[in-house]
Amino acid sequence: MSSPRAPPPPLNTRRIITTHNASRSATIAINDHKEPTALKDGTYLNPLWSSEEIPATIDQNPIEIQPNSTAATTGGSVFCTYDLPPRYEGPMHRSITLDYVTVTGGVVTLSTDDGSTVTLRAGDTVVQRGTMHKWGNPSDKWARLTSVMVQARPAVVDGEEMHAVWPF
Repeated sequence: MSSPRAPPPPLNTRRIITTHNASRSATIAINDHKEPTALKDGTYLNPLWSSEEIPATIDQNPIEIQPNSTAATTGGSVFCTYDLPPRYEGPMHRSITLDYVTVTGGVVTLSTDDGSTVTLRAGDTVVQRGTMHKWGNPSDKWARLTSVMVQARPAVVDGEEMHAVWPF
């Protein structure tokens, strides 16, 4: 009897970027499939777009982002997908960002450092406000988070400024 195989990694994300042409009409500037970056812990990160500033400059031709963009921590924003393999439990971490996260596939757990855990399914959303947290996938199938990360000021709790904790 053979042992069960892990499901294959997630598919690349199709990405459509619009812009204006010389006639001032809207047009499709980019229509491609972005290949995610495999991380050391078995997850896949796929930065789909970023802006180095807020408000974003949108009157220029789209410029391709770098795979490891840090725009969200340096004054801008990052739009990405994050794929979690089956039976995954990530490390506790904190970024100094405001994150708008939607589960777009599978089942995901969100745990905080006070011991709270919530189970999320496709369509559920999280507003992550620079707190210590970790993501998990308790199922036998891949799960996907889609998020926008925006630079934020560090939270101050009882007079103490919270700092980034990034074990990746």
